[in-house]
Amino acid sequence: MRKISIYLIFVAIWVLASAAVAAFPGIMAPVAGALALTLNETVALFLSLMVVLTIIFLAFIGRETGRFVAEYLS
Repeated sequence: MRKISIYLIFVAIWVLASAAVAAFPGIMAPVAGALALTLNETVALFLSLMVVLTIIFLAFIGRETGRFVAEYLS
């Protein structure tokens, strides 16, 4: 169960970061300058990355939950 808690903490951080960028896209301006992209492209790239990472970690949570239940039932 400890791994699940760590995964949930990462997911919560990513969701909060995504909400912050969606609400205040100007905070990505330095990154947009460094990547030589427009601000909209940088925000879209960041949010897409956050969606992918969230899906991966939710899959890890599901796998660990399945293992925990299997150990509990056996």
